[in-house]
Amino acid sequence: MTLEIAEDPLESFLDMIYLQSHSEKSRRAYRININKFRRFIVESYHLDDTELVKRIEEKDLDVFDVLRKLVVHLDKSGNRPATIKLCLAAVKGYLRHNGIKIYSEDFKQNVRLPKKVRTREEQMTKEILVRLLHVLPLKLQAAVLVGCASGMRLGEIIQLKIGDIDFSCKPVRIQIRAEITKTRESRETYLTSEAATSLKDYLNSSFGWVDGQTNNLLKDQVIFGPTRKSNQKSRKLEASQRAESTIIGSLKGYVKKITELNRLNENGRRVIHFHAFRKFFRTVVGDTVGRDYAEALMGHHFYMDTYYNLPVEKRREMYLKAEPHLTISDFEKIERNQNKIVEKQRVIEEALAKLGIKLPSILEKDHVFGEID
Repeated sequence: MTLEIAEDPLESFLDMIYLQSHSEKSRRAYRININKFRRFIVESYHLDDTELVKRIEEKDLDVFDVLRKLVVHLDKSGNRPATIKLCLAAVKGYLRHNGIKIYSEDFKQNVRLPKKVRTREEQMTKEILVRLLHVLPLKLQAAVLVGCASGMRLGEIIQLKIGDIDFSCKPVRIQIRAEITKTRESRETYLTSEAATSLKDYLNSSFGWVDGQTNNLLKDQVIFGPTRKSNQKSRKLEASQRAESTIIGSLKGYVKKITELNRLNENGRRVIHFHAFRKFFRTVVGDTVGRDYAEALMGHHFYMDTYYNLPVEKRREMYLKAEPHLTISDFEKIERNQNKIVEKQRVIEEALAKLGIKLPSILEKDHVFGEID
């Protein structure tokens, strides 16, 4: 006689999550939140999740009452509103997976979530970035500059391979593979000359990459992968997770050494972190060329179709307009030169206007994507 071992409903649910996203990070986040829920129902109802589902199906328990009590429990335990919202999203999905019907409108009517407290974040400036780059080693310098120049997510940066980058283009082009993006859609973005130079120096120093050569043997080399031997704990994580954890920890370590850089926002998070570099890119490119163009390069799905309808040369041309504003080193001189160019263009346009001639500007913000709000 063979004994059948019942499948853990959590594992089958997590398999479905992974099937949708192919992201171990998502799978891990869902596991953490469902385990919070499991501990809560044991403490509050003395039930496991299978027994809880049965009691809900038999109308002995009201699912919305359970969820309301969970919100209160999480709030009293010191969880932030955003954390509570994520936990509830995971729990609702898990209960639905186990046959409990929870309609979104019913949930909104029956369960109140604490409002998210919006705090001001200190803006990432070029002055801060210059100071930061002076204290970082070559690998971190390259990673920070790639983040500021490309608008890529950290999860995408740490999975880049040398073959994803075309250094022969102007500007240097990065082809981001679909399997490493959050949306599972491939896209392209670019690098400033400054970021490209820093990256070349790092590749040459770490992998023997040579500028101007094919470097075919290195095309599958992960650029920002882990460089140290992993400890027992980190070996349980996949390579990309180890790389992400390592690079975040390394940046934090260097920032903490400099008092002027080691500042906190109102929300308690450090001013300097990798997502702040992505925000820097969004602000600079949005102000210079247009919001929609910036959003498309960052990988926000809504804007990408319009972006890819542009001719390749137009895409590059727009980035080159933004490049001086994305450049960190010697930025004051670059911005002075840029202002002189703008002033000269204004004088020329005024002179031509007196003659009844209008000088077309193909790089106006509203030329491609429409007026910027």
